[in-house]
Amino acid sequence: MFDTVGARVMALIVATTLPLATIAGLLAWHSYQENVGNALARTERDAQAALSELSSDLDQTHSVLDMLADRDITAETALREFGLVQTISQHHYCSLMLTDAQGHPSVVLPPPSSQDPAICPSGQLLTTLNQNGARPNIGVDVIKGGRGPLIRFVVPLMNQGTIAGYIIAVRTLGWQRSHLPAGDGRLLLGVNDNARNLLMMGDGSIFSLFPDRPNIPELPTAVHDRLKRDIANHALHDSFTFHGTTYVLQNAYGPVSLLVATERTHEESRALNIFLIRVGLIATLLVLELLIVAWAARTFLVEPLERLALAVADWRRGAPFDPRINRSIPLEIRHLERAFLRATRRLTRHERALEKSAHHQDMLIREIHHRVKNNLQVIASLLNLQASRIRSHEAREEFRLVRDRVRALATLHRYLYSENGLSALDVQSFLEELCSILFSAHSMNTQTRIRLELDIEHVLISPDQAVPVALIVTEVVSNALRYAFPENRSGVVRISLHRVKNPPADKSGLVEFELGDDGIGLEASRATESRNRREGIGIQLIRGFARQINADLLISNEDGTWYNMKFVPADPSPTAVAIAHKAIHSEESPSSAGSGSPSDS
Repeated sequence: MFDTVGARVMALIVATTLPLATIAGLLAWHSYQENVGNALARTERDAQAALSELSSDLDQTHSVLDMLADRDITAETALREFGLVQTISQHHYCSLMLTDAQGHPSVVLPPPSSQDPAICPSGQLLTTLNQNGARPNIGVDVIKGGRGPLIRFVVPLMNQGTIAGYIIAVRTLGWQRSHLPAGDGRLLLGVNDNARNLLMMGDGSIFSLFPDRPNIPELPTAVHDRLKRDIANHALHDSFTFHGTTYVLQNAYGPVSLLVATERTHEESRALNIFLIRVGLIATLLVLELLIVAWAARTFLVEPLERLALAVADWRRGAPFDPRINRSIPLEIRHLERAFLRATRRLTRHERALEKSAHHQDMLIREIHHRVKNNLQVIASLLNLQASRIRSHEAREEFRLVRDRVRALATLHRYLYSENGLSALDVQSFLEELCSILFSAHSMNTQTRIRLELDIEHVLISPDQAVPVALIVTEVVSNALRYAFPENRSGVVRISLHRVKNPPADKSGLVEFELGDDGIGLEASRATESRNRREGIGIQLIRGFARQINADLLISNEDGTWYNMKFVPADPSPTAVAIAHKAIHSEESPSSAGSGSPSDS
């Protein structure tokens, strides 16, 4: 990513400019956050003010009901006392009731005529006690009404330590604006900053804090889901902002929570616009600066270096070095161009000398292999000549075995130097010639009484593995031709070499090498030819050569004698001549040619 000069110049410009742009952006963000933070603080203040009013109102209700219980209220005075309480509370009570000790109503003050029936349902619905006739539960309960939550208070009347009756009061948790007197502080809730005060029950239903103003705003789905999660998790407090509206959820009483929502004010919207303008201006200036610097860097720095790199690449392909650099570029690049010019001239002379030396070395290596092959053939001829003068059959056979091994090595040297510049053995063509030589040495043809079958894939192996493979084939084929088919029996000598499909991960390129004959077998040969010990030096050599190539050797005597080996061919190494040619004539990779870096050339 940063291989090119242009990319590195741009990275330097960004590295020097980005801190300043970051500082400017942080300052703009801090200014914006100060204004946005006002919305959250304002909403929190509204929520605390509403909660304070609710708490104060509920405390007053507790005090009034306790006072009534302490004044020995009776059925004769109950209506007058209840009416007084209803008047003092601005008609917030939906019902006031006096019952006996069993919870049966004796005096009931119905809702006032000014009370909306939708806010306060019928007295029976609101004050229904246990259907089984049990006594009412002392304390405070929350009831879901049509316009919002209702609070039911149950206060016992005590007489000499026993409960003589109950006072049951049902009232709204919020307030009706139409019942509040002028100048009441509760009338200011949500007026100055356009806040919406809502009550949310445990089942997720939402009501207005003022039941006579039942207009409930439709909350976004994401906001409603979050509030329901807060209620389900019994969260006491939560605050967040969504699409310009700030929400504060605070537990109000029991399962009822207060929700205050305020919209972004004009000053806060203006702060957001100013923040966006500042960020856009900073980004625009940064982009313009980068574009101007990029154009200048490309014109006066990158393009001259690219022309220099392309000139070097053309020179590597044989063209004369000609960068065509004008005098408007920096002095350092002109010095670099002159240094390259001198270097290319020297390299051209050195490459010509290296190519000449490589060709000379190539001829020497070929000559060495040729002479080694000739010398081994002379040794084989001498061994053959010496064997013809020996009368002992066993000694003559031993000489011929040595002769076959020497001939195998002589044939091997003709294949060790490949035309493709690799020091390797072409197994397929080598084994075909080696087997033909072995058959001829035993005065046989590959398609007469004993047939030769070859199934060999084209595989290259290293010289270190070529010698053991050649000698293994020599031993197996020679033993088969001598001992496997006595009394003019016919049969097959088979050699196969294949790559193993789906080899283990640690043995990539694994090959299976199998060779043998369908003759009388190893044990039968021992019985019929007691003078020739096939479990002697031949088998020892095969086992030893198999260990040299790290092969797993398996010998089978079913339907003849078969040798199975699995080994991983070593990668052929390039010859010194091939390495020299590659160093001279290798082309530049696309990444280095495209980078325009002189050092890659």
